[in-house]
Amino acid sequence: MAALTSLLVLSLFAFGASADDDLIGDGKCITITDGDLVVHERKPGQLHAYYLYVINRGQEDDDQRWILESVGRDFYKLKNKHSNRRLAIGAYDFLLTASDEIRMMDHFKFRPDGAGKFDIISRGNLHLKIHGEDNSVKQSTDQQHWTVEKCQD
Repeated sequence: MAALTSLLVLSLFAFGASADDDLIGDGKCITITDGDLVVHERKPGQLHAYYLYVINRGQEDDDQRWILESVGRDFYKLKNKHSNRRLAIGAYDFLLTASDEIRMMDHFKFRPDGAGKFDIISRGNLHLKIHGEDNSVKQSTDQQHWTVEKCQD
């Protein structure tokens, strides 16, 4: 019985790891959501251009898709598929995108929570989180678990 239980636990662990591997990996295209809110990059001409905000699902355009670029040790650069700009940590821990090379601190890891969501963590061990009434995205000491999905074309 103990052997059967061990085999079942190992099978579930292997299935969960392969599901994450299918979603998170070098060159994968993802969207990041929290319920009906989708993380997107503001466009030139919009207030706070290039900063990250969440908007209601259905309002998104082509600025919410992210390409993962592996930098090793389970960390990734996130490149916006539309603008080719990379996710970076800006002033006061707000997140934005940058056109030039980003710093090591702008690499992120996706830690699964075991319930199908991910805590997205910077190298500084801070977490991506929705901030305030304006729905901006910034770093925080508090965890937030995000739904990560494959891009829909």
